[in-house]
Amino acid sequence: MTDTIIALATPVGESALAVIRISGQISLTIAKQACNCINPNPRNAYLVNYRTSDGEILDQVVITFFNNGNSYTGEDSLEISCHGNPLITEMICKDLINRECRIAQPGEFTRQAFLNGKIDLPQAESVAQIIAAKNEQSLALAQRNLKGKLSDKLLSIQQNILNLQASIEAHIDFPEDDLDENDQEGIHQNVKKIVKELEALLLQAKRTKLLTKNIKVVLTGLPNVGKSSLFNALAGKNRALIHSESGTTRDYLEFDIKIGKYWITLVDTAGIHDAAEEIELAGIEMSLEQAKEADLFLWVIDNSVPHPIELPGEYTKLIRSKPTLLIRNKSDLGEYNWVPDYNPPPKATNISSTGKRGLKQLEALLLEIIQNITGEGSENEYLVGVRHEVLIKNCLNELTSFLLESKNGVGDEIVSIHLTEARKELDIMIGRKTNEDMLDILFGEFCIGK
Repeated sequence: MTDTIIALATPVGESALAVIRISGQISLTIAKQACNCINPNPRNAYLVNYRTSDGEILDQVVITFFNNGNSYTGEDSLEISCHGNPLITEMICKDLINRECRIAQPGEFTRQAFLNGKIDLPQAESVAQIIAAKNEQSLALAQRNLKGKLSDKLLSIQQNILNLQASIEAHIDFPEDDLDENDQEGIHQNVKKIVKELEALLLQAKRTKLLTKNIKVVLTGLPNVGKSSLFNALAGKNRALIHSESGTTRDYLEFDIKIGKYWITLVDTAGIHDAAEEIELAGIEMSLEQAKEADLFLWVIDNSVPHPIELPGEYTKLIRSKPTLLIRNKSDLGEYNWVPDYNPPPKATNISSTGKRGLKQLEALLLEIIQNITGEGSENEYLVGVRHEVLIKNCLNELTSFLLESKNGVGDEIVSIHLTEARKELDIMIGRKTNEDMLDILFGEFCIGK
């Protein structure tokens, strides 16, 4: 008998309602004994009293029973909706443990769904992606993954490799049979098409990294150019200390804000300058670390001086390599509109952070850059996580080796191994096996086995 697991499916704390999930063989028994619901119809809601094994009423609850094969986990399941008092949920959970249930491990409900064949690995991973989605785009793509769209794509690629391998091995194993001539060039072209499909998924992996987290926007520049005042203006709160003396910001500050549909983490860093004090030096070193992790720079300069001092070489190299918006601050004091001698120069905008001037234009430009770096997306797009990225690269390596060795005249018996290894990488991604499928195609489509 497998364990019956329980978990609170709603956040801990006071609320109008809380939901406790139960999955396992004694779910129906709990509905009967604890809730006096003798023969619940699956997927119907029942208003009942929840009683302990001693007969004490803990709460009036709504229960819904899901029968084996038709629940999220594929097992008998029960959901209990009670009042959202943490004391009530704790008492119900304790009673369920007394009834031989146990607290579920993190992700165990989804793990059971996978083990029972309700979902595959990409779908299982998409559950966590939906919960952690940082914007509407990542949420939509995670929901596509949950519907099996990524799995369908991977299965399609896997099937194409399987067909190629079946064709090659048919000629190896049955050379005397009346088969079509082994079209080496056609096989190479088909492998190249598969390679392009996998490379497209790799490009989506890069976009996924941006969509599944807050975009990190780092304010950088010399001391006293107004970084902290701009940080406060964008954050809408006085979080950063502002002073005319250089080196006021000695640590970095972070604040999450929403720009359009995107959440960004805005980071205010220490001004870049030669410092004598050890604490200032540490702050500047942390600024460099934050700069290395930036997805986008807001490079702040004082627009009231004709020739701002250039940033140190390390920062210049980073700014040239990443999307950057040049912020000409203090434009209420003068507008020299300096432009760095870069090719191409970064986009620029004039503002006065203390006077709240130009901030709307700044936000519009910021949103435009974020949209450019995340991309527009399409209906054929997927969330491709780090695990998938590694396995796709492994698969590509095997297909590249197949092409190279095949063109160099290595025998089909040897190069075919690379197709097997490529399929194994896809098997790991999806969580399925294809050895029996291989036999079905080999003895089916090619009509071998007289």
